[in-house]
Amino acid sequence: MTRTASFDDDDDAMTTLITGATDGIGLHTARRCVESGRAVIVHGRDRARVERAVEAVEAHARACGSSARARGLVRDLSTVNGAKALVEDVVRAHGDDLCAVFNNAGVYASTLERTADGRELTFAVNVVAPYVIAGGLMETLVRNAKASGVKSSILNVASISAAPRIDFENIDAERRFSSHGAYSLSKAAMKAMSYEMFDLLEAGRLCGGNASVDDLNVFSCDPGTVNTKMLLAGWGRCGVETYEANDEFIIMCEDIERNGAEHNGAYFVGARPQRRASRVGDEDQARLWRLLEERTGVIYA
Repeated sequence: MTRTASFDDDDDAMTTLITGATDGIGLHTARRCVESGRAVIVHGRDRARVERAVEAVEAHARACGSSARARGLVRDLSTVNGAKALVEDVVRAHGDDLCAVFNNAGVYASTLERTADGRELTFAVNVVAPYVIAGGLMETLVRNAKASGVKSSILNVASISAAPRIDFENIDAERRFSSHGAYSLSKAAMKAMSYEMFDLLEAGRLCGGNASVDDLNVFSCDPGTVNTKMLLAGWGRCGVETYEANDEFIIMCEDIERNGAEHNGAYFVGARPQRRASRVGDEDQARLWRLLEERTGVIYA
């Protein structure tokens, strides 16, 4: 059995990918990670903003007396190929030391936007890209866990604003579009995707049966009500400031030993595991998984 990565390990080789890390919760989480000794891959879609974020994260590390490094990767996650390209970048540069993935990137679209793939932007970035990234990096995460004896982890960011069910007839705003509706649908899908991912992992049906719950944690969470650009655009200033947004870090880092042992597969709110509403074999989860397989060509098995 592998053990879960702890920041007491003082292992500079451990690397964490944080998507959407040029501002907001992602940037704050990157700072928390390097101050605790973990190297960070800062992802964003704009090169100048990625470079500024990397500089800020490394400056924070030095100020905290940490030798942890930050590196940047630039990819647009609105298309399947963009997400696949990010996977290739990460494997090429960090295939031997990647141990954690924060699928943090997300959008809240004020108007209906179609991606280059012809899909609705919110679902493409908030659901399809995390599916591709987790699937593309899972074998690397599992291999590194087995080699190091340190359990790897994936965190998929959902929201308490998730819809009560997935409207499969309106995934790409085929009938109508609303900003809140598209966002809520995408976050419902993120929770369902994470539960299905864990169920398949627990059943030994991922990575050719080579992956198990002893190698990998699969978590999802509401990151907290935080005054990010997204919250301000959709709901106004009603949350805590980004420098107080520690839930993602707490789940994946501070409480990782307990969470990995007791709460693998859980959805967290306020960094606390919630009672699961769905069951193994849930039809909507399976339907969503098939849709994502068909849409991306990424098969986890």
